[in-house]
Amino acid sequence: MAEQDLPESGSVPQEAVNVREAIVRKVRQSVMLRRGMQLQEMLALLGGFILLLLMLASMITPIMHPIFPLAALIFFLYPFRKVIVPRRTMQLGIAAFMIWLFLSLSGALFPFLVALALAYILSPIVERLEKKGIARWITSLGLSLMMLGVYALVGIFVVPGLVEQFQQLFQSASGLMKNANTFLDNNHLTSRLQDLGIPRRQAEDLVRNEIQPQIKTIVAWLFTQMGAFVKNASSILEGVINLLLIPLLTLYMLIDFKRFRTFMRTKVLRENKRYVYYLRQVDVILSSYLRGVMITSSLVGTLAVIILSIFNVPYAVVIGILTGVFNLIPSVGIFLNLGVAMIIFLFAPGEFATNTLITAAMVAGLHALNSYVIEPRVIGHRVGLPPVLMIASLFVFAHFVGFIGLLIAVPTSAVIAMFMREWYHSTINAEPQPDS
Repeated sequence: MAEQDLPESGSVPQEAVNVREAIVRKVRQSVMLRRGMQLQEMLALLGGFILLLLMLASMITPIMHPIFPLAALIFFLYPFRKVIVPRRTMQLGIAAFMIWLFLSLSGALFPFLVALALAYILSPIVERLEKKGIARWITSLGLSLMMLGVYALVGIFVVPGLVEQFQQLFQSASGLMKNANTFLDNNHLTSRLQDLGIPRRQAEDLVRNEIQPQIKTIVAWLFTQMGAFVKNASSILEGVINLLLIPLLTLYMLIDFKRFRTFMRTKVLRENKRYVYYLRQVDVILSSYLRGVMITSSLVGTLAVIILSIFNVPYAVVIGILTGVFNLIPSVGIFLNLGVAMIIFLFAPGEFATNTLITAAMVAGLHALNSYVIEPRVIGHRVGLPPVLMIASLFVFAHFVGFIGLLIAVPTSAVIAMFMREWYHSTINAEPQPDS
């Protein structure tokens, strides 16, 4: 009976044959060293590694333009693209070159990147109105005109007050610098310390070895920063041109954004269900965070300007706008703004302690309002990062990328956490479950 159930000698199910052939093809493509390498393959691979190192060195020191070793790398290794090591070497070279090119052109690409981010944030509005029969170009044109209208409102109502307050700030700083010699006088500082009960000899040593060098360093840094600001004043015109260019670029990107999504799904991802699913998950995280943080930062900045103006705090517009900008850095940004405000109050008229106390109360109140009322309603919990992990990501990204790292830390960490959760669940589901 058992012999009748066995397949005839030499007959193998077609599924098994197909699986075996697929495995053999995969092994042949992925493992190059399982077979003997021909001399031309060894030379091409060796030359590819040398060219890759030359390209990476050219990105650090200007030996030559990196495009030349990259072109030679592709030329040598392209005939062996079906073998895993040459293919990965070419992919690594292309990826490194694209990163270098992006960083090199980051200044020139700034308006394009901002326009792309705005198009990404505003695209749901265009798509929603398109479903109601309104053409994409009409909605896109309306949103671009609204951006120009915001420019006009800011230019009329905000910029004059901002310029006036910056002028007052520099005048106060200049006055303080003129009196710096008196302030840095050893006898003057020693007398101040003696008034606090410190013996004269100890006060002289403290002033000479500790206080005066630190004050001189701070004053020199302030002069350096003010000089750099004056030297870079010519870049204001370039900034204005970029600001005017952003609405125009946003208009074109909004019109073609649907085509861009279709291109990514059909051509780049090739309708792969797994990759499309991951892209949608990333889209949910990024869209929720970007739209939410733009709305919350605008609300926080507006409320800060209103509150500080009511209490007649000096430079209310400057500090209020900075509060909204620092709110882009989650959890810690709004408190960093307090430190900047305290530095401004050193040069501002009025009581330093009173202004600092009002600003601190405003920062604490807006932080609580933003954390417990605004953000949960606007952003929700789609980012899905615990507070400790969020703060840790800020420190890590700030260490490696600087200020830009503070802005991209949370969404990037949220996307990484999403992929880790997907990997964990797929691994758990793939493991055989123990018998009960």
